[in-house]
Amino acid sequence: MAPIDLAHVSTVLERFTRTDLGGTLANIESAVKGLTAENCAKTLAAAGLTSEVLSAAASLKRLAGQVNVAIHATGILLCLPHILEAGETIEYVSLGAGNTGREFDLETNRRIAEFKFIHWRGGAESIRQNQLFKDFYLLAESTSRKRKYLYVLGTETPLHFLKGGRKLDSV
Repeated sequence: MAPIDLAHVSTVLERFTRTDLGGTLANIESAVKGLTAENCAKTLAAAGLTSEVLSAAASLKRLAGQVNVAIHATGILLCLPHILEAGETIEYVSLGAGNTGREFDLETNRRIAEFKFIHWRGGAESIRQNQLFKDFYLLAESTSRKRKYLYVLGTETPLHFLKGGRKLDSV
């Protein structure tokens, strides 16, 4: 995969969105009403909607996915000096996204652990809550005799969810 020219991607997207993506899209929604095959392409081009915009947005999305993986990996690695105890040794660490064939993000001779680097906003965050619950459940159900840890950014929102009244079948 070719490297992403972030400056070019940014310029293309800023030119399209102007200062307000919502407003830009609302204007396009109004402009496309009543269009036909004969005048559609010209109207879209006049609105700044080109294949270059789509390509730039797709490039940025690929990069954003890599940023999430980088946050997870560097977050775990930077935590290690703070959480490892004297005499504790790492058996494995799983830094990649998704299924890496490892059961947990970290296993040492004393603990198993999952890490969630989520900036909780509060309110409806069902996908994040589901991911948190899955990690919590897998740790709790693990037959390992090692101590089990679930590391999160901030505890208020995750604990509120885990202690809350959301029905289990909705999780």
